Amino acid sequence: MTVHNNSSTLSRQILEQLVLETEIAKQFLQVLNDECAALMAFSSPEPLRELAQKKWQIGQQLEASYKVRMQLVQSRFPVSDTQNSLSAVIDKLDPQQQGDLAKQWNNYNELVSQAKSLNESNAIMIHSYLKYNQDALDSLNRAAGVQHTYDDKGMRKPVSTGKPLASA
Repeated sequence: MTVHNNSSTLSRQILEQLVLETEIAKQFLQVLNDECAALMAFSSPEPLRELAQKKWQIGQQLEASYKVRMQLVQSRFPVSDTQNSLSAVIDKLDPQQQGDLAKQWNNYNELVSQAKSLNESNAIMIHSYLKYNQDALDSLNRAAGVQHTYDDKGMRKPVSTGKPLASA
């Protein structure tokens, strides 16, 4: 009876932690959606700076929540059983809660997959803006006769060569 109660208690704790993690993942996905909207209607870098800060904070919460979940799982199962995912452990937990755990795990993984995809799309947009701005800056520097600029480490770098803005 004690083994079943321990399994039931652990299953419930893991489920509660996974529910919390899922809620944090929803917040993260919302920030990514807000970031996407800000990128699409780009008018100022300030909203992006604020969203990046929010993303970092929620990412920290998500990581802390993940660590708590993994501590719960590893308190009963060897690390080798938990290396890849919770799905490897669900079958070993309380049979009465396996369905709820599996459903919550799938919800969580779906959110994480959506967040990963959206984050990659946002990164592509950010990279495009950066490339466009760098190309515009290089063109202006060439037109002004600037031979070099400085990178983010303060090192000199040549202005990219390319087509001039206009010919005389």
